[in-house]
Amino acid sequence: MSPVVRNLLKMGGWAVALWFFFAVLTPRLVALSPAWQRYDATQEQYDLDSGALYYSNVPATQQAEEAVRRAVREGMQQRRMRAVEH
Repeated sequence: MSPVVRNLLKMGGWAVALWFFFAVLTPRLVALSPAWQRYDATQEQYDLDSGALYYSNVPATQQAEEAVRRAVREGMQQRRMRAVEH
């Protein structure tokens, strides 16, 4: 068997394994777990996307981002000032 065919079969095997995990196994685990059922119901109730990286409509998130951005800028400014002094 050529390496190309072997690699294609390997990639196909991984694709089937991932499909099985996400399309078959994960929903079955959710159905068996009361905690996951509650988590799923809460997401549906509040129309949340669990894959979202960032909820921009949450005020605390925006405030945290601004605070971190300010702290990084101040830290970099202090670092530049020290570098100029030496």
